[in-house]
Amino acid sequence: MQFHSFLDTKQLIQGMVEKLRTILSDAIKQRGQAYLVVSGGKTPVDLFKALALVELPWEKVVITLADERCVNLFDSQRNERLVREFLLQHNAKKAKFISLFDEKEDPLSHLDAVNRQIDSLPIFDVVILGMGEDGHTASLFPCSDELRTGLDDKANAVLIVNPRTALFQRVSLSKRRLLNSRTVFLHLVGQRKQAVLEQAMVTNNPEVLPICAILNAPDVNVQVMYAPTDEEKECIL
Repeated sequence: MQFHSFLDTKQLIQGMVEKLRTILSDAIKQRGQAYLVVSGGKTPVDLFKALALVELPWEKVVITLADERCVNLFDSQRNERLVREFLLQHNAKKAKFISLFDEKEDPLSHLDAVNRQIDSLPIFDVVILGMGEDGHTASLFPCSDELRTGLDDKANAVLIVNPRTALFQRVSLSKRRLLNSRTVFLHLVGQRKQAVLEQAMVTNNPEVLPICAILNAPDVNVQVMYAPTDEEKECIL
C-alpha cells in the first residue's frame, strides 16, 4: 500500500486525474480498451467533473460501479445517476457504462445476469473506492449478514447486501472482483476518515473494518489518496 497526502482536495483531484489519465491511456494503447470501476457518494463528484474533461478515446473505456443502491434511476441516492450526471459528460460521454441494477427487475432474479456480465470482464485497470467511517467500502458493511460472503476469495463477482445501519438494499462487487485490478485507489477526504484508516492498519480484521481486506491485499497495487477537508485545511494553516 502507498499513502499519498495532499494539501487540499483541489490538489488531490489534480493528482488523481493525472494518474487516471495515464492508467487509462496506457491500457488503451496496450490492450485496446480500459476498464474503470468507480464509487458513489459525495466524495467523488469533483473527481468525476474533472475526469469528464480529460481528452481520451473514451469510446474505448468501460465504466461500472463498485456498488449500487437498489432504488429508481431518478432517485438521488442512486450511484448510477451520479455517474451519468457528473462523469458521463463532455469528453467522457462516449464511454460505455455497465449498470449493476435494473429497477424493472427483482434484484435477486437479476443478480445472475449481472454476475455473469461483471465476471466476464477482464482484469480491471483501475478501481476507485471510498470508505465510510464504519470502515465499509463498496457495500461491504461490517453490520451485514452478507459480509463473510463478500470477503470470501471464492465469492461471485457481485452479491446482494442488506446493511443494518444504512438505507436500501445494495448490489456490491465482492472483494475478489474488486481486487482483480491492476490498480486500486482509496479516495479519502477528512481527518475522521484518516483516523479510520489508521485504525484499520492496526486492527487488520476485515470482519470489523472491511476496508482491511483492501489495504492488506497481497500483490495488489493499492494507493491511498488523502486530503483534509477545506475546513480542516484552514485550521491546519
